[in-house]
Amino acid sequence: MKYVLRVIQVSTLLGGAEFLALLLFGDLKESVQPVVFGAVCASLIFAGVLGILDRKISKRKKTNG
Repeated sequence: MKYVLRVIQVSTLLGGAEFLALLLFGDLKESVQPVVFGAVCASLIFAGVLGILDRKISKRKKTNG
């Protein structure tokens, strides 16, 4: 389970990095920039939540094992 969360977390962060590169270096219209910024923020928040879940699962396994 731990590795599944890590894979999802890394893929989410890479997707966020892709959107961030698009935001910084892409030729986006003014109306699209807030949407891309929201996607970057959402991916960072989602990756952070997955990191917290990963730590809680690891801590629970250490306590039980």
